[in-house]
Amino acid sequence: MNFDIAPKSTEIEANWDDARLYCFTLNIDGKTGWRLPTINELIEIYYTQHDLRLDNYWSATVACDDTYAEMFAFHRHIERRGSKSWGQYVRAVRSID
Repeated sequence: MNFDIAPKSTEIEANWDDARLYCFTLNIDGKTGWRLPTINELIEIYYTQHDLRLDNYWSATVACDDTYAEMFAFHRHIERRGSKSWGQYVRAVRSID
C-alpha cells in the first residue's frame, strides 16, 4: 500500500462534502494531509483490513455527474454510486511520502 489508513476511532458518518472537509482537517498525532480514498484504494482496504464496518464507505471518486460519488459497500462486496447528500462512513487515508 502506498497510503496510510486512519484508525477506526476516527471514522464518522457524513455526507460527501462534509466527509471531504473532515478528512482535510483531520490531524492524527501531528499527521495531516488526510483525504477520502479513491475507489481503488477502498477496494484495496477491503482486501487488507479487518476493522471496517460492514457498511458503505465514501470514496473521492466522483460518479457520472456532480450529485453522485462512488462508494464501496463492504457488506455486499461491491462498488456502487450514491447521492452525495447521503450519510455514509468515512475512513480517511493519506499518501506516504
